[in-house]
Amino acid sequence: MTRRAEATHQILLVDDDRTIQRLTEAFLKPLDVDCEFAGCSAEAFESLARRLPDLILLDHELPGESGLEILERLKADPILAQIPVIYATGTAKETVISRCFEAGANDYIQKPIRRPELVARVQSVLERQRMMRELWSNARTDSLTGLPNRLLLQETLARAIERARHDSRYHFAVLFLDFDRFKTINDSLGHEIGDMLLQQIAERLRTNLRSEDAIVRDSQMTTLSRLGGDEFVILLGDIPDEAAASSVARRLLGVLNRPYSLAGNTVNSTASVGLVCSDHDYQTADEMLRDADIAMYEAKARGRGCYVVFDPSMHAAVVERHRIENDLRAAVGTDQIHLVYQPIFAIEDGGVIGMEALARWTHPHLGLIPPDRFIPVAEETGLIVPLGEQVLHAACTQFQLWRRQHTRLKYVSVNVSRAQLEVPGFATLVRDIVAQHGMAPAQLQLEVTESMIMSRPDAAVTLLQALKALGIRLAMDDFGTGYSSLSCLHCFPFDVIKIDRSFVQELNGERSEFVALVHAIVNLAYNLGMECVAEGIETHEQVAVLLAVDCLYGQGYLLGRPAAGGETCPDAWCTRSPRASTPDIAEKLTA
Repeated sequence: MTRRAEATHQILLVDDDRTIQRLTEAFLKPLDVDCEFAGCSAEAFESLARRLPDLILLDHELPGESGLEILERLKADPILAQIPVIYATGTAKETVISRCFEAGANDYIQKPIRRPELVARVQSVLERQRMMRELWSNARTDSLTGLPNRLLLQETLARAIERARHDSRYHFAVLFLDFDRFKTINDSLGHEIGDMLLQQIAERLRTNLRSEDAIVRDSQMTTLSRLGGDEFVILLGDIPDEAAASSVARRLLGVLNRPYSLAGNTVNSTASVGLVCSDHDYQTADEMLRDADIAMYEAKARGRGCYVVFDPSMHAAVVERHRIENDLRAAVGTDQIHLVYQPIFAIEDGGVIGMEALARWTHPHLGLIPPDRFIPVAEETGLIVPLGEQVLHAACTQFQLWRRQHTRLKYVSVNVSRAQLEVPGFATLVRDIVAQHGMAPAQLQLEVTESMIMSRPDAAVTLLQALKALGIRLAMDDFGTGYSSLSCLHCFPFDVIKIDRSFVQELNGERSEFVALVHAIVNLAYNLGMECVAEGIETHEQVAVLLAVDCLYGQGYLLGRPAAGGETCPDAWCTRSPRASTPDIAEKLTA
């Protein structure tokens, strides 16, 4: 016996007349539908509890509850209300027809039922239902990966939050995944390869999520969604605790960190994951996604390729950063931003040869905000560009005031960020500022870090050479903390190397390896025609060691702390030689 294939559509006919049931089934046979019958309200809802049909044909006159009463019950249920209803009535009274539409019927048909009309109306409703499902699916499905999109995720997450609110035993978690260096892959290999990577990522996640990781799995919901770009979200439902969610995160990281083969290209891309649990008593899906996103960015900040569990302090930090950003936008260009200056000494005789300008921000309500709180925000938002220009003008103005006081000052030094170096025409801007303030180019020194220039060495060389051609002094700041080598120094036109404070702090009689390293840096710099400035000098012993290895210049709290330009003339620092009071150290090191 041949098994009949499953029908395309399921229809529930609610009518107590067996003859009409058989006749209706015969009329609809060409439409490839499977009919189920119910003779009263109780039978109808029993059938609906077993299986949801694609369409309900509902008679007006029934024993017990009427068709209108059944229709009202259907539309009061959020799930059953989605099923279309064709209302069948033997009366042509407008009041009955109006009431059936008011109650939520999609269409009606008048008895006695005629085959062409029944087929046409059923076809029309089913086609409309198919189109609505397709629209619903398209609106909630990511076209590239076939996964649910943000809209469906938010609906699913909202139901999970509601369930947790009413059931204290129910716990769930959200994993927010972002793939490291995805933009680089797109830019280098093309968007087609990038799309292939996203599809493979989706497939790995889909196949490696176990059934016990799921919150609900049916035709309209899943735990896995793509928000857009390279962002994916996994909803882990009915988990016992945070440790279980962390275990899933670790397992998926291992799966995602394996290489991908994309059209002959081998691509390595790690993932950063933010994890947030329902224990934080969320009210909306957006709140939970926000915190998962915050935790994901914290994972990136900690080195990428890892997961981080959300902590409320992370959200507080984001709120503070947002306030800092908004207030900094208003502060740049005003006197809230001001400079302090730290002297650069000739260590041998204590003379001040230069002043390093350092930006400070006095907030009208929060007071003095440290640079490590606002400079990173300025760099991330691009505010560092107008801020840097403001600092250049202020530093040059102060330098000229000091020069008119007949000090021994040779130059003022200003730190420059990567964003400033990437501004088109930066060298021209510097030239114009120097000229505007009547300075010789060599009276301005620009400091850049080695990690900054080594991130794009070719572009850095071009710009630094342009600045050097103008006569601007150039200094490599924090030397030794980046990833360049001593041998690369000859590639860059620096006048000064500033030895990082982390090396200077180790200069004592017991750490000879650091003394040897600083000595090597100094010798190489001199052989390349560069000066050396030691940063962070805090003890006389460090001074003695620096003099012993012929490092002639330095700065640090032992020599002079930063002060506002209007408060102190550089000559005021030249009251004594910073030479160590323990010359035996120098003698021992030079022996």
